[in-house]
Parts: sequence; structure tokens; C-alpha cells
Amino acid sequence: MRKAMRNIGTHLFIAVIFAVSISAQTGGTFEITQSVVANGGGQSGGANFEVTGTSGQNLAGTISTGRNFGLRGGFWQTLFAPSAALTAISGQVITAQNQPIGKVFVILTDATGQTRIARTSAFGYFRFDDVEVGQTCIITVRHKRFQFVNETQIVFVAEEITDIVFNALPE
Repeated sequence: MRKAMRNIGTHLFIAVIFAVSISAQTGGTFEITQSVVANGGGQSGGANFEVTGTSGQNLAGTISTGRNFGLRGGFWQTLFAPSAALTAISGQVITAQNQPIGKVFVILTDATGQTRIARTSAFGYFRFDDVEVGQTCIITVRHKRFQFVNETQIVFVAEEITDIVFNALPE
């Protein structure tokens, strides 16, 4: 009889806990506060990872990195390299009298040494698309008839550049 009462009491206790859990999640008043899992654990590692301490250590809002993984706000994640944004560089080639010069070779050399060539339109305009943001580029102009005041320009690409002007020397 005592054993049967003890089993009933245990089941009743579990049922009460279960009922409390449900009411807390179904609209009762509650408060979520910031909490931290205590530091501890030690060090664990493998081929591409290493964990020092616990993943819930007091790093909320900060970043801790190492190897290929990082801990942001208490959660481990794989760190991916940011992909480079692409933009355009454009401008115009003009004479000393501000007249456009067509068929000028414009050479763009990027930070990796890769070279691209464009020719100016009849209105002296040139454009390079798909230029990677965050690099320094060298832009040079060549023409068989004209010499230029600023034959080479060096630009840092932070966003689209539309105002590059190459001025020819007076003939």
C-alpha cells in the first residue's frame, strides 16, 4: 500500500510540474533576462576546431575567434570570408579645350596585377564594370596623337567612381 501511495505521489508531482510548465508557456506572465552559463570546461579540439571553456561563457555581444570558427554572443558558428562587392569605374578623356577624345586606350590594373583595357567612345567616355571594392587600382591612358597631363591615376575603390578625367596637353 505504501509503495502504491509513493507511486501515486510521484506521478502527481510530475503532473503538477508538467501543468506548471504548460501554463508558463501559454501566456502567463514571464520575464526573460540575460543570463550566462558559468565558465568552465577546459580545452577540447580536433582537426579544424578548438573549444576553450563553454559555449555559453560571458561573451554576449562580443566576438571571439580562432581557426575556422567564432563565438558570437555565446553561439559557435563557422566564419566565412566576406564576399567582395563589385562596382564600376568610369570617366572621360578630353583635350586641353575640353573636347572629348575618342578611341583612347584606357588601361586598368587592379591590386592583383590583372589588366583590363577599354576604349573611349566618340564622346570620350570609358567604363570598367565589375571592379572589386576595397582595392587600389592604377588607370593609365594611351593615344598615338595625344600626350596627357595626368597619364596615370591611382584610385582607391570604396564605391562607384564616375568622375575620373584625363586631360590632354595642348597640341
